[in-house]
Amino acid sequence: MDEFSNLLNSIPGWLSSTLTALVGTLIGGWFTLKGVTQQAKLSKVETERESLELQLSVLKGVKGEVFTLINLYNKRMKTHIDNIKPGQMLILTFPVGDDNFTFYEQNANIIAKLNDSARDSIINIYTYSRSLIQSFKGNNKLIEDYEKILIGMADNNKDKTMYKRLHDAKIDVMVDYAQGIKNIDAELRDAVNKGFNIIDQEVKSLQMKLNKLAS
Repeated sequence: MDEFSNLLNSIPGWLSSTLTALVGTLIGGWFTLKGVTQQAKLSKVETERESLELQLSVLKGVKGEVFTLINLYNKRMKTHIDNIKPGQMLILTFPVGDDNFTFYEQNANIIAKLNDSARDSIINIYTYSRSLIQSFKGNNKLIEDYEKILIGMADNNKDKTMYKRLHDAKIDVMVDYAQGIKNIDAELRDAVNKGFNIIDQEVKSLQMKLNKLAS
């Protein structure tokens, strides 16, 4: 012990000060590095948490939007669609707008980053929905044309033979449209049921990941 003390005492003052400063710098640097590393870990966890919460919010929002739209659609059209028989027309106008999927369109960039199965199921739902909307728009136009033909047939001054041909041709097209609408309606309902199951599974998975981060 005395030899160690003598060794320390034999070190020049300037060298001793330098060594002390160096040790202090090393210790300070170590704590700084440790603090930066911990902060980086916290930032990574926070970023992951925010990403998971955003995905969770979007999944719930998509399901909410689809659920609301389907309910409104069912109240107005489900009975009429179910009652379409082979060879029948759908002589009922169903007004549809262009801005039906606000939440989906506003969050498309986030939906694109979701789990493959969840993303694909959501896209599938909205694809069938758009197809059904376009079919209803087409059917609405056919009904409008059909009513004009009926008015023309009722006018004694019109060419009844020509209007009879127009009438029969229009009916054929409207029957095809009605059957197409019924088929797309069934495909959409299947896509929604499967999609909701996948969304529910992904919501549970994301919630488990969030709980794990919080623990």
